[in-house]
Amino acid sequence: YKPVLEKYARAGLKVLLVFTHQTYGEGKNEFWPWPSMTTDKWRALTARFADMVARIAKQYAGQNIVHALQIWNEMDAPMGAVASVPMPPSDYGYLLAETIKAVRRVDSVTPIISGGHTGGPQNGGNYARATLKAMHDGFRPDGLAFHPYGRGTKLGETYAPFGHIDDEMQAYLPILPGRPIWITEWGILDRDFDPNDAIMKYAGDFVSYMKMRYPGQVAAMIWYAWAMSMHNGYGLVGREDQPLEPLFSRFKAL
Repeated sequence: YKPVLEKYARAGLKVLLVFTHQTYGEGKNEFWPWPSMTTDKWRALTARFADMVARIAKQYAGQNIVHALQIWNEMDAPMGAVASVPMPPSDYGYLLAETIKAVRRVDSVTPIISGGHTGGPQNGGNYARATLKAMHDGFRPDGLAFHPYGRGTKLGETYAPFGHIDDEMQAYLPILPGRPIWITEWGILDRDFDPNDAIMKYAGDFVSYMKMRYPGQVAAMIWYAWAMSMHNGYGLVGREDQPLEPLFSRFKAL
C-alpha cells in the first residue's frame, strides 16, 4: 500500500488507516464464523492483531504519510451486521488497549482513535463508556469516532430520518473530555438516483453547521463514499469515474 498512500500524502490528503477484522483473522479462517467468537478467541486474535498493527505503524512512523490510525469498525453494530464484525465492549476495550500499547512502542505521535460507532447516541454512547471501563489504566484512544448516517442539521429533513446531529455530538463529546470527535463516515445511503445538487445542499449545511457549532471539536469528517459504486454510499464520482457536479467541485471547497 505504501506507494498508493505516498501519492495521497503528496497530493495534500490526510490518510486515515482503518484496521478491521480483515487486517488479521478472516483470510486465515482461524476465527470464522465471527458470531461464534468467545472472549478467549478474542484474546487470541488480539495478540496477533496488535502485533500486526504495530508492525504496520512502524513502517509509516515519522514519514508524514499516515495521519491517524483507526482500530476496528462499527464494533457496536448488532451481531450479523453485513458491514462490520461486532464484539462485546469488554473484548473491544481489551483489543483497543493492547493495540494502543503495541503501537506506542514504535510510534509515540500518530493519533490512534476508536472504531466508528454506529449505535447512535444512546447505544453507541453506552458502548463507548463500557469500552473505556474495560481498558487498562493509562491507555485511552486519542479520540472517539462515530458514523452519523441519517442525521442532519434540521429536524424532519429528507436525509435526517434519525434526528439532529447535536444528539450524537452531545452524547460522545463528554465521554473523552478535551479530545476531539472523529466522524470517520457520514453521507447518504441507498439514494443513488437523487439529484446531486440536493446532496450537496445537505452536505454543505452539515459542514457549515459543524464548523459554527463545534469549532475545534471535530478532527475529521470523511464522506462516504468516493465513488457511487462503493456499496450503497452516494459517491462524489459516478460509476464511470466521472465527477458528479456540482457535488464534486463544491464538496472539495467545504
